[in-house]
Parts: sequence; structure tokens; C-alpha cells
Amino acid sequence: MSQPIFEQRRLLRGQIPALEMTAEPRPSRAVLVFHGLGASAEVQRPELELLARAGYRAVGLDAPHHGSRRDQWLDAMAAARPPESQVLLTGLLREAVPEVRAAIDELLAAGCGAVGLIGVSMGGYLALAAATEDARALATVSLLGSPDWAPRTGPVSDELRARMADSPAARSAELLRHPVLLVNAALDEHVPARLAREFARAVAERHPELAQRLAYVEYPASGHFMREQDWRDAWQRTLAFLGQHLR
Repeated sequence: MSQPIFEQRRLLRGQIPALEMTAEPRPSRAVLVFHGLGASAEVQRPELELLARAGYRAVGLDAPHHGSRRDQWLDAMAAARPPESQVLLTGLLREAVPEVRAAIDELLAAGCGAVGLIGVSMGGYLALAAATEDARALATVSLLGSPDWAPRTGPVSDELRARMADSPAARSAELLRHPVLLVNAALDEHVPARLAREFARAVAERHPELAQRLAYVEYPASGHFMREQDWRDAWQRTLAFLGQHLR
């Protein structure tokens, strides 16, 4: 008989909406999971349960302006075009990173000995940004995200250029203090795979001392909404990566 999974909705640090899934007694390894644009932690429920069954304390966070905190930001994002949309996105990342730090604070204070990060799409951007800022994230997985904050199309404004200079791609030594897995789709129409692919190539060529902590996987037949078999495979790779590095 499979072990029962318990779920809890709560506010981390009194303000960050979270959906937690875990088996009892609660394991000492925790994973924070970040959803995509316009969604909420609820969307990642199947993946949270998968992580919980694999022996992790799985905690999905609602990003600022999403879920129970949804507001006009998403309307502005829907109406924006590059580079303005990328300015809005990077602004959200900068707003969300301190919340991730606060969530890690709470998990460590509650007895978790190791914390990892997983993000999907926008959440992948966030996971990489948070890992760059916080060395306590011991393993990080970006699914369909990017360490590079360049826009998909269009010009680069001065404001965006300044933010790109502070992106994880520009701070590879800090991002790669601990292992990172980048998973992208070659036919992705929203987050071009070339951004993560070129970052991985640059690290291998210019920083071989860091390359051993970076893994890159690309699915040639998938777009942003991945084929079911590729999505399943990506999560099996994610579990294997966490099992190896989140100790």
C-alpha cells in the first residue's frame, strides 16, 4: 500500500500563500516549487504529490500577483509586448526572490536539512534567480525557463539591459555554487531554448570549473506545452537529479 500524502494550505511567514504536500513524519529534505505565468501553486499539484511520494516535503508557492494575490499586474502583462513585457517579468522576479528567501528561512527553522528549488516556465526563471541570490538552495531545476533575461523578440531597452546585467546568466559563478539542471524544449514558442542552450555552451567553454555543476537537457520534438511523454521524462530526470544532489 502506498503511503498516504497529506496536504496543507498555509501562509509562509504570514504572507506567502503555499500548498504543501508531504508524507508523515515530514522528511528532512524540502523542495520549493514555482508555477508558470498566470497560474498558481494549485496547477503543480500532480508534481507536488510526485515529489511528496519520492520522500520530499514539497511546497508550492503562489508568485506575487498570482493565485489568491492575483491583481492588475497580470492584465498589464497580457497587454504588454517586448521589451515592456520582459521588464514586467524581471520586476516580478526581483519582487519574488525575497519571498523565496523567507520560505527557505522557515523551512530550515522547521528542521529541514536541505532545500531544493524547482520552477516551471516563469517559475524556472524564478528558481534560477533565487538560487543565484541564496546559496542555501542546494539543487535547482528549471523546466522551460532561462537564466538569460533577454526578450524573446524585439528591442532591448536601457532598463531591461540593466536588469539583464544582473541576471543569473551574467552571474554564473553564483548560480552554479550548487548543481543546476536546465530542461528546455527545442520548439518552445514562449521561452526560446537557445537562451539556456547558449548559456550552457558558454559555461562549458569559458568556465570548465563550473560546468560539472550544470546539466542541460533539450527535447527536440516539444514546444512550451511539452508532449506528455517528454514531460514525464523531464520529471523523472528531475527526481534523479534531486536524489543525487539534494542530500
